[in-house]
Amino acid sequence: MYTNDFESNTPASSAWRQSEQAAPSLTCQIIRYLRWAGTVLIILSAVGFMLQSHADLLPAYRYWAGLGFTLALCAGGLVCTYLLRETTGARIFFTLGAAFLPVQVSQVSAMIYAFIHGGSALQPDYSWLQFSGVNPPLIAVDFVITVFLLISVGYTGFSMLARRQVKILMHAFLMGNLLLLLPVRDAFWVPFLIALLFIRLRTLEQTLQQEKAMHLFEGVSARALTSLPLLILIGRSLLHPSSVLLTAVIAAITATFFLVDIKRYTRSPLVIYAAQWFGTLAALGAWIVVAEDYAGIDHGYYGLMLPLSGLLFLLSTQADYHQKAYRFFGSALALILTYGALLNDQAFAPLSALSTGMALSLAGLRYREKTPFFAGQLCFLGGILFYCCYAIDAYSHAPWLSSIGLGLVVLLSASYLEKRQQLIISKVDHYWQELKSWD
Repeated sequence: MYTNDFESNTPASSAWRQSEQAAPSLTCQIIRYLRWAGTVLIILSAVGFMLQSHADLLPAYRYWAGLGFTLALCAGGLVCTYLLRETTGARIFFTLGAAFLPVQVSQVSAMIYAFIHGGSALQPDYSWLQFSGVNPPLIAVDFVITVFLLISVGYTGFSMLARRQVKILMHAFLMGNLLLLLPVRDAFWVPFLIALLFIRLRTLEQTLQQEKAMHLFEGVSARALTSLPLLILIGRSLLHPSSVLLTAVIAAITATFFLVDIKRYTRSPLVIYAAQWFGTLAALGAWIVVAEDYAGIDHGYYGLMLPLSGLLFLLSTQADYHQKAYRFFGSALALILTYGALLNDQAFAPLSALSTGMALSLAGLRYREKTPFFAGQLCFLGGILFYCCYAIDAYSHAPWLSSIGLGLVVLLSASYLEKRQQLIISKVDHYWQELKSWD
């Protein structure tokens, strides 16, 4: 007994146990690196195939080359499942297979679009992205194969990644690929398709965020798969003639992602800080593009730029840094644009000044900040002074009647002040002390 205890506590036996425990850990790291390396090689090979153009290949052959690539990935998943009895590798293979399916859908969509529109079809400048000249029977065969793989491989991949949420994930995945399949390329309808799919995916994200399992690597991968059709739809739209509506939609999506959604995927202060400024520029740029297309900024339409002030206040509610700076610049911009519109004698400028003044004053009360509050008071004062011009004109046309009305107002004001002077003084003092405590 003593001999066994002694031998079990010797340095040699302790070192042997440590090496025995370290061996599996080292092996796991090697296996993990091999899987990452294999995944990166597969993705790079697919990207390399597309970048090499292969314009000499017929469109049908280019589709079948991609189809063979997808089937090879599925075959690798079946080998891991039934021969090697290993689920992690099978999950990787089927996930990659499902990730390449939207590319197949986009190719079939290009064939259908080229067949329907014929010579008037919008074609990208890159010949390897053109899928015209394919006969209808072959398009039908490719369509059936793609739909079959979309359902079977997609369901298998999502089942391996997030079995409990497979139905909702498949619904979003099929919806995205269905919109991707539509033979639409014009710059009018595509922005609506992109916006519709983005809204659906954001609704899905809010639902999936409540599941702890969806925060794991498998859950994040499943959520990324549902976003691939949207990314392809946006990328494909950039290959065709653009429009102001498309630019505004893409800029709004970019701003929403970098200002709001990025916080779901990272807690890094540096990433969130950089994303906040990028999203801010995208949001402001979207409205500037729309205003420029509508009337032209150089024509002095200050009212079209006034919503930028409200946009800055809205962005301050989503920003994690410099919220007060957003509201400061929003207030200053509103003040400059309001007086610019008044001095330029633009339509509805006085009414805009009054409404902007009230909005900024309420914002100052809401955030307890002096800058928006006093900017609002100045805007309101500008609107009042503008309407005083009408009072002066009325006085010049009927001086006696105007004097009588002004006298009545002055007397009534004096009576009211005498009756409520203590209450008014206390209210003003309380207001002044409260104002001094603001930022």
